[in-house]
Amino acid sequence: MIETLTTTTASGSLTYEDGIAWLVLDDPAKKVNTLSTRLFEWFEEQISHTERERPTALVILSGKADGFVAGADIEELQTLKEPGQVIEMLQRGHALMNRLAELPFPTVAAIHGACLGGGLELALACRFRIATEHPKTKLGVPEVQLGLIPGLGGTQRLPRLIGVPAALDLILTGRQVDARKAKRLGLVDDTCHPADLRTAAERWARGKSESKPVGGFARKATDFIARTPLTDRIVFDKARSGVMEKTGGHYPAPLVAVEVVREGIKLPLARALDIEAGAFSQLVTSDTAKALMSIFFRKNEVEARAAKIAKKARPVGKVGVLGAGFMGAGIAQVLAEKGTQVVMKDRDLAALGRGVAFSAERFRDQVKRRRMSEAESKTALGRIQPTVDYAPFRRVDLVVEAVFEDVGIKHAVIRETEAAAPEGLIFASNTSAIPIARLAEASRRPENVVGMHFFSPVHKMPLLEIIRHPGTSEEALATVVEVGRRMGKTVIVVGDGPGFFTTRVLSPFLNEAAWLLADGASIDQVDLAMTRWGWPVGPFALMDEVGLDVGRHVGEVMRESLGDRLTAPPVFQRMIDDKRLGRKSKRGFYLYQDEEKTEGKKKGSRPVDPAVYRLLDWTPVPVSDEEIVERCWLQMLNETARCMEEGIIKDPADVDIGVIFGFGFPPFRGGLLQEADRHGLAWVVSKLEGYAAKHGKRFEPAGLLREMAVRGERFYKS
Repeated sequence: MIETLTTTTASGSLTYEDGIAWLVLDDPAKKVNTLSTRLFEWFEEQISHTERERPTALVILSGKADGFVAGADIEELQTLKEPGQVIEMLQRGHALMNRLAELPFPTVAAIHGACLGGGLELALACRFRIATEHPKTKLGVPEVQLGLIPGLGGTQRLPRLIGVPAALDLILTGRQVDARKAKRLGLVDDTCHPADLRTAAERWARGKSESKPVGGFARKATDFIARTPLTDRIVFDKARSGVMEKTGGHYPAPLVAVEVVREGIKLPLARALDIEAGAFSQLVTSDTAKALMSIFFRKNEVEARAAKIAKKARPVGKVGVLGAGFMGAGIAQVLAEKGTQVVMKDRDLAALGRGVAFSAERFRDQVKRRRMSEAESKTALGRIQPTVDYAPFRRVDLVVEAVFEDVGIKHAVIRETEAAAPEGLIFASNTSAIPIARLAEASRRPENVVGMHFFSPVHKMPLLEIIRHPGTSEEALATVVEVGRRMGKTVIVVGDGPGFFTTRVLSPFLNEAAWLLADGASIDQVDLAMTRWGWPVGPFALMDEVGLDVGRHVGEVMRESLGDRLTAPPVFQRMIDDKRLGRKSKRGFYLYQDEEKTEGKKKGSRPVDPAVYRLLDWTPVPVSDEEIVERCWLQMLNETARCMEEGIIKDPADVDIGVIFGFGFPPFRGGLLQEADRHGLAWVVSKLEGYAAKHGKRFEPAGLLREMAVRGERFYKS
């Protein structure tokens, strides 16, 4: 029998060929398939048809070139205001997945590309799963990253298939795995080349595969955990303690997930799914989920804006990187990993050797993590050409400079590079504070000079801040934006000025922490107050990581242009005079002498060096945690408002993505401006005025904040 069905609400097609039903998911309204009410309606019709026709087997695959199903429709989830609405939607979804799971013939999920969240839950409802061995094929349940848990059976079917420990690892981290890893976990039954997907799926559908279905041992292990109280406590207590250590309790979803899995595996699947639906319905309407979903949409908005700018980019075949230090080597390594030919220059062979060794170590780590093959890592490392002279720069299209933060040195490097490079060279500086227009003064082609501010370590930090000075050409800007996107970075474009946006707003935050120390708050109290509020590390720990000499240099650049409000207390100079530069000198606010012994200790356990208090002639004065938190984040907000007044940054989404992805503003708060909206700008101005009366002009509210407060405005309209 051969029959093709199409309906007016079609989100794909259903075709019967030689007894097998081929159900192709292909939502014409979207670039990727997502599970929505509209798709559910169409899917229910197709399942009903197969129930009537009773084919030999059913194969579900995607009509999209690079994706199976990317998850639930987040926009639709955001429209649900009441838990009851959510439960109704989930019950419909559970009923559909159950119908799929109970079909009286083999069902196969043929997976190519992203199979995430609800997409993986759809695949879990099938009897067999086949996945392509392609870099774009990733499987996972990333709902926790949106403040949610899997809601279409994932918390129950996943542990029943691959076992509780492996399932909890995927659910609690949102980690995505490739096809080979998925097969080792028992998540898929087989893997294949993308070109062989239909053939492999048909083989499993007809029961002709030579491999055996997976999951038997995992099911027995899960049953054992459910029946044994001691094992139950060991597994789930460990999971809970791991969640608390990583999140500080700020994110309810992982803790809820642990309990839902723990309770659910003791029950029949139908009752377990009710527990999952109830928990999901509470989480999806929570403030944390709303904040994390807002970040998801703002990131998409920022990336769409960058993609639009990048349309005017010129082709870039080879990139030169000046400086083989930690930042330069990091930039070169990521470029090479993403397929770009790189020329990396430094002053001598020893420095170059260290840079190449750093890149090689990063590639070895990628192999260990199974993110690259050995051959791929060697090929990527081979894309980096080390040099001590400028001769190879005759054939580069873009240069990224990552030398010492000194205007004179950078001016010299610009002149030397332009003398050796092609006429149309684009020159990007990885400075964190020096205005790009000032650097462009040394260039013969200032329109081709731009800033590319990477964050350390380059391979981990997702943000790239690109800075255009008033004379930067559209083509130069577009080209570096496209290179940043090729590197996998989330790109924000900001205006020029000392510190640009990210450094400029982080500086008053760190400066205020130092003033709190000068006012009598202790180092560990300040850091603990900020980490309890949600920061990954406290400001003093961060200063030790960055280096106090670097911080002082940035502060001087900022103060030179922005005035007395960024005047630092004597804390920094006394620390530097005592050669306390932070971790790199093994002398800072914290103790580093026993680095090896403390390496395995959990975050925040390193002791403060008591000698710092003697050095600063410090006297303790009671300061509340509330005041510590308010003074630090309100200083950051106040400087952000000034940046917006000056046109350094304009869009609130750029601000919040910048502070979250650039230096770890607590994501569950939704961003700096969303936190301000939550309190209300009248409250913000009142607080700043109160602190200004007590601590001086550095707290005087920015004009933009005053104006918006008077008008009752918010940064976000909804």
